[in-house]
Parts: sequence; structure tokens; C-alpha cells
Amino acid sequence: MSTKHHKDISFRLTTFFLKVVGLWFRTTRVEKWLRNAVVVYSILTLVFSIWIHWRELYFSWGDFNISSHIVLNILVLNMDLLKIVIIFIHKEKFFRLIVHMQNNFWHSNYDQYENSILADTKRICIYFVCFFSFFSQFTCFSYIINPLMSNIGKNKSERVLMFDMHMDLPLSISPYYEIMYLIQALALYQNDVCYLCIDDIFCIMCLHVASQFRILQYRMENVLSPKDKDKLDLDANEDVSNKCYAIFKNCIQQHQTLIEFSTTLEEIFTIIVLNQVLTFSTLICFVGYQTLLVDLTLSWRITLGCFLLTNILQLWIFTYSCDFMARESTNVANAAYTAPWTYLPMDRFGKMIRQDLQIVMMRSRRACYLTACGFFPISLETFTKIMSSAMSYFTILKQRTVDTAA
Repeated sequence: MSTKHHKDISFRLTTFFLKVVGLWFRTTRVEKWLRNAVVVYSILTLVFSIWIHWRELYFSWGDFNISSHIVLNILVLNMDLLKIVIIFIHKEKFFRLIVHMQNNFWHSNYDQYENSILADTKRICIYFVCFFSFFSQFTCFSYIINPLMSNIGKNKSERVLMFDMHMDLPLSISPYYEIMYLIQALALYQNDVCYLCIDDIFCIMCLHVASQFRILQYRMENVLSPKDKDKLDLDANEDVSNKCYAIFKNCIQQHQTLIEFSTTLEEIFTIIVLNQVLTFSTLICFVGYQTLLVDLTLSWRITLGCFLLTNILQLWIFTYSCDFMARESTNVANAAYTAPWTYLPMDRFGKMIRQDLQIVMMRSRRACYLTACGFFPISLETFTKIMSSAMSYFTILKQRTVDTAA
């Protein structure tokens, strides 16, 4: 197994978050039990948080500002719960994809240009994962700290929690307040990790598959070395043709492996992608409404503004990753056509290469895209459509606010 990925801060950070949720490798039976226990804990914290918010929505029904804030939290929690359950169901396939990346994507058998492609991809992953994780964690800690700031100068009987429990208990009095505050803080942090860890590893997988398609294009375009071309210019050398066919055969095998990897990625994440596409327009709309139109304190406005930026960044990252993978998979056809097949003689191996090139080009015309349960492919166009829908919903809410104030 390669150790190169250990130097990649994006993968190390994502690995840490996946371990916190319980979605990582275990070897012994005790470790497997521990992993399952952590996954159950993550699911229970999500269910607990959803229960809190549904109760709060019940008691706050009629106040649109409070209800809209609760609804956006419920949308995020439901999205997190679906992600964890689906990944846990497909955990064997999910782990096989990670092992395949470690064994086949991150190794040292690259030339200088191929290493530059891998370095560019790793740099993009670092930017995406670190920025998204930072804003998500900042939002989480802001949610935790804001009640403490609100309680400054208040009596103990007036202290507020992060989320109102609506229970007949003296939760504002010690030690009940401290215990419930700690429970809510732990649940909120676990929810936040569930929110970002799946998207982080999804981004890394998509971008690295796209980089492998780029490396494949480079290898196809350089099947013949300059020395081999010189030999073919002097004479129709069958040994060179045989060598070229062997290299091109390896390229075909790599192409088939990448297609299989993309297919498995689609099987695991297609329902998650559909849920995010259906949720993000409403989610961004409600967060924007809370940030811009609701009368809030500066600290809460900063928190929700960071949450809005996190959602937009998350949407752009996952649509860009899917779009990048689809575009690079189709570019294989152009690379196959520009391969130096015209230099090869029309011997047995030359004819075989020309036939295989046609098959590669025909297969590459069908992109390895990720879909929302097969309804439509995900691309950057999806990002613009979701943002357009979110702006339309936001305009309706803004007009409603103006009419109510009038």
C-alpha cells in the first residue's frame, strides 16, 4: 500500500472525520464492534437532534421566523442521517474504493508530468476539504458559543440552551443546565462531522478519478516514444508495433478499471446526490432568509452567514467534482484519436490497435457521470439551476416579509 497519501492533509483530515463517525477500517473483532458502536452513536445523536427540533417546531408553530430556522436545521439533520445510513449499508463497497485509491492512485510509478497532474489534484482537494471543513466547524462552534454569550449578565433562572427542550424540568438551574448543555454540544459536534465527512471523501474520490483519466489521456497520446517513432520512420518495425500494442493494452485495462470505479461510486452515492439536489435549494433559501431578513444579533448573523457560505461551497464542490470527472472521462476519446496510430504499419498489431482505438473512442463518448438516481447527471449546470431556484424561493419569502410588514 502506498504511503504517499499520508502526506496529503485533505485525506488525513477526512480520515479523522470518518473515524469520528465510525466509517473506517477495522481489523479485529473488537475494533469492528467499536466501529459499529460509534456508527450507532452517530445515528442516535442525529435522531436525538431531529426529535428536539420537531418538538421545538411543534411549540413554535405560527412564528414563521423561528419555524423557518428549525426547518432548515431539520433538513440538514435528515440529510446527514441519510448519508450515514447509506454509507453504512454500502460500507464494503465504500472501503474497497478507498483501498483501490490507496493502492492504485497514490504510488510512485509516475513520470514527471503524471506527478504534476497528481500534485494539482491534491492541491485542489486540500483547498476544497480545508475550506469546507473550516467553515462547517466554525458554524458548529458558533452555535455552541452563542448561547454562552447570550447568558452573560443574566440570572441563572434565565439561562438559555442551544435548543429549547420544552420539558418540565429546571434546565436553567445547575447542574441540569450544564448536563443538558454538554449533551447538546456533543450531539451538535457529531452532527457537524456527519455533515462534512461524507462530502469530503466524495470530493476526493471524484477529483482523483478525474486525475487518473487525465493521466490515461497522457499515456495514450504518448504510446510511442520519440525513439520508436524514429525506428518506424526508417522501417516498418513489427517489434515496435508489438511494444506499442502492449502499452496500449495496459491503457485499455486502466480505462476499464476507472469505468468500474466510477460505476461503483455511482451505486453508492446516487441516492445521496439526489437528496442533496432536492434539499439544497430550500436549504440555501431558508439560511439566506434567516441571515438577511430576520432581526438577529450580530453573532447569530455571522453564524448563519457562515452557514450560508458553507452550504453554497458544499454545493459547488460536489457539482464541480462530478462535472470534472465527467469531462475528463469524455476527453479520453480525443486522446485516443490523437494517439500516434498513424505511425504504425498495417501489420497484425497495427490493425489490432486501430480496432481497439475505435472501441475506446465509442465508449468514451458516454461520460462517466454521477446521476441523481438516474434522473439527470450532475454537472456545474446543476449548481446554477439550484442557485436559481434558491433565489426564486428567497424572492418569494422576501416579498412575503414586505407584505407582512406593510
